[in-house]
Amino acid sequence: MLGGIIVEQSHTAPRSGVNRRRGGPLGLSALVLACVAAPLDAQNGSSTSTDAPCSEGVVTSIEFERHGVFDPDATSVGALAWTYRALNLLHVRTAQSFVRRELLFQEGDCFDPFLVSESERLLDRYGFLARAEITDEDDGAGGRRVFVETQDEWSTKVDVGVTYDQRLNLEKIEVTEENFLGQGVFAEFTHRERRETRTQAIGLATPRLFGRTDASIKWGRARAGQIFEQYLRYPFIGETGTYSIRQGYSRGTRYFAYATDGDEAFTQVLVPAFREVVELSGARRFGDPGQSVIAGVTLSRDVVRFSDGPQVALIDDFDDLQPFPGVPPGPLTDQLRESAATRLTLHLGTRRYRYEQYRGIDGLRDRQLVSLGFYAGVSLGRGFSVLTPSGVPGVDDLFGRAHASFGAPVGSSLLHGGFTVESRHDDGRWQDLLGDADAVAYLRSEGLRSHTIFLRASVAGGWRTTLPYQLSLGGRQGIRSLVEDRFPGGRMMRFVVEDRVLFPWPSPGTADLGMTFFGDLGRVWPGDVPYAVDSGWQAALGLGIRLGLPAGTRNIVRADVAFPVGASGGSPIFRMTFEVNRLRDGFFTEDVFRSRRFNLGAEHF
Repeated sequence: MLGGIIVEQSHTAPRSGVNRRRGGPLGLSALVLACVAAPLDAQNGSSTSTDAPCSEGVVTSIEFERHGVFDPDATSVGALAWTYRALNLLHVRTAQSFVRRELLFQEGDCFDPFLVSESERLLDRYGFLARAEITDEDDGAGGRRVFVETQDEWSTKVDVGVTYDQRLNLEKIEVTEENFLGQGVFAEFTHRERRETRTQAIGLATPRLFGRTDASIKWGRARAGQIFEQYLRYPFIGETGTYSIRQGYSRGTRYFAYATDGDEAFTQVLVPAFREVVELSGARRFGDPGQSVIAGVTLSRDVVRFSDGPQVALIDDFDDLQPFPGVPPGPLTDQLRESAATRLTLHLGTRRYRYEQYRGIDGLRDRQLVSLGFYAGVSLGRGFSVLTPSGVPGVDDLFGRAHASFGAPVGSSLLHGGFTVESRHDDGRWQDLLGDADAVAYLRSEGLRSHTIFLRASVAGGWRTTLPYQLSLGGRQGIRSLVEDRFPGGRMMRFVVEDRVLFPWPSPGTADLGMTFFGDLGRVWPGDVPYAVDSGWQAALGLGIRLGLPAGTRNIVRADVAFPVGASGGSPIFRMTFEVNRLRDGFFTEDVFRSRRFNLGAEHF
């Protein structure tokens, strides 16, 4: 080990004409898909034919270079370099065996640039890796040497999530290991508390249960009751996979909080909503890698209950809830309809993607593989009032969901956009229509390489909702000069502009530091949701510091000051948060997402 780097080599004699695409389903996935064993061999790309020569040579060796979290050579300060080395010794690097199993090729296979790029993308998706790069070179004898280089993020965390958002908040205490023994196993104990949310939970997840099956289990207690989640997923393996299956089960009671915007004697109305979902899905992909069509089917059972009546919080005091005074208003009771249904859903989608690496998209100096192209898909289904619990009204409905997204390069800049809409037909009319759409731009110029202009335009809304639904214009994900829950509504439009500046200091490799100037503009309209208002146009201007540690991390901490502009007035608000506008997380309106009834489409396989 030199300079916090582990270098390993692996050699083998070439096996001419053999090109294996590894990653077939094992364990539960193999049992479920045993009836299609022959097609699965095609998915894995296994071949024993020696008729076709390797036009680009064979993979004669694979060399692994595994960096620690910190680079001691990045700083000239002796004490800091010593600290970096000590921290690297405490950290268990991602194991070579784990990295190797993510590769879609091995020594002796025909060299395939596509499988190399797909392997890099599979590694890049892991949050415990700050970066992953795969390169190759001629070995001088007609073959190719492949170099796999990874750098870890710090994976063992005791995370005390302190933010400042109107006041000092201890939002979370997490004890997590995201990469146990370097094998990608995630274990956690979490305490989260923010406004109406208070959850203690333990969880365990692995991307490698009997092969490439993702598995997770989580149990905990929310403020309103217990929660339990479990899933098994065998996803498409990059762009090479042919089959995908999913099995999931979740149940729990959580509070849905409605803001009243000061029009009542209480500040929030909280509704304890119980939901239980059972899901079994499968999908097949047709076509060439990067230009495929996905067809899938889902059988699910969905139960929604409101066993207790609404409660109220006084002056944001969520620890001392009171019974709702009097009779709840009509718009509120319209959104508290219990239901149960067994649903059959058909999915159809198409992907037209290629991938390119960008630097400093979500962070400051981070590297990220970005999908360029588009996806479009629809889901259609029928609900039946069978296998439903007694005492809960059964539902016979028709429903649909559509989702599309795109990514497009413009010189060194990047454009992204997408939308999701869903609705169902019941009782002779369409209802529960929810939609949101975003258009995003990362604008860059070679003349101002330290600047990234970030632009985002968002719209969202709901119509005829029978599940709890409400938007809010204020808060960290809205107009940042407005307090949380300010201006509740049923439909919203919002614009964000930021100039994100990267500082040349401290020296690259030590830490990432930058600042931002931003502006927000937005408005909500009442629609037909409880306690909604017409906010008029609201605006904010602000500036802040962005910090990334260690250098190259994808996790950016922000400290912002937002000043109100226009008629709403008020004092400036200081917020210390994590970066919320991230391409890696996807752009959507969180208030819409929490109310979705059908949040599964062909893009999730």
